Amino acid sequence: MSLLLSGAVILGFVAGSFLTVVVARLGTGETVIWGRSRCDCCLKKLGWYELLPVLSFIAQGGQCRLCRKPIPRAYPAIELVTALSFLVVAWAVLNGIANPPPFVREWRSGTSPYWNEAVLSFAYYAFFLFVAVGVSFYDAEHKRIPSALVYIAAAVGIAAQISGAFRFSGLYHFLWSVAAALGAFLFFWSLWFFSKGRVMGRGDADVALAIALYLGPILAVVAFLTAFWLGAVFGLAGLLAGRLNWKSEIALAPFLFGGAVLSLFIPVRLIFYNWLIF
Repeated sequence: MSLLLSGAVILGFVAGSFLTVVVARLGTGETVIWGRSRCDCCLKKLGWYELLPVLSFIAQGGQCRLCRKPIPRAYPAIELVTALSFLVVAWAVLNGIANPPPFVREWRSGTSPYWNEAVLSFAYYAFFLFVAVGVSFYDAEHKRIPSALVYIAAAVGIAAQISGAFRFSGLYHFLWSVAAALGAFLFFWSLWFFSKGRVMGRGDADVALAIALYLGPILAVVAFLTAFWLGAVFGLAGLLAGRLNWKSEIALAPFLFGGAVLSLFIPVRLIFYNWLIF
């Protein structure tokens, strides 16, 4: 298992390194697939030894080797968060602790999941974490949701719901899952629309839709409730510390995704399994 967990960490660092490119280029019109990485200031093309996740940042003292301009600290943070997230979810899946995704009915009682289920589940949740980290950091920096990443996550989520419907639950539960996701979208959209954007941004409704499709209705409810609690605690702490005021603009996506990730480890399926396959 240690070898598998090590592989998850390495994959997380690689995914996090790619995310730094995604976050830097989204909204600029540049492609995130082609083109070599470069310094944002002097445009110097970076060699492989300058692209080692976290290590290159430390070795270069957080500066570009040529122009000596600071490298954004968000870059190593993204790489670390992604790697740690992949490690945790891999450990949780291998031990049958994380809630199964929509296309897995349930883990074998008291044992680890089958290898094919474990690999597919890890890949499913790893991609969710990839999107969650990317969107959260982008929203925190730009106060804007990168819709491309969110829509891709929503598409993967609905594909998983369709797979679960064909394998286990049938058309009724699939329609229920889609209806619940649309309900989540409309709820957040209404908060944006009627507050005229003062409570949250329009893109947060898309995030809610993607989360509900990806996790299913029950886990989504847990995720949103947890997200609001996380946001409330953060806001109160910021007010007490004098870092925020009542008019401060706070990115909501990190809390929505934070609640979603935490919901993966809350054993709600044990409670609702006989009522709803999600």
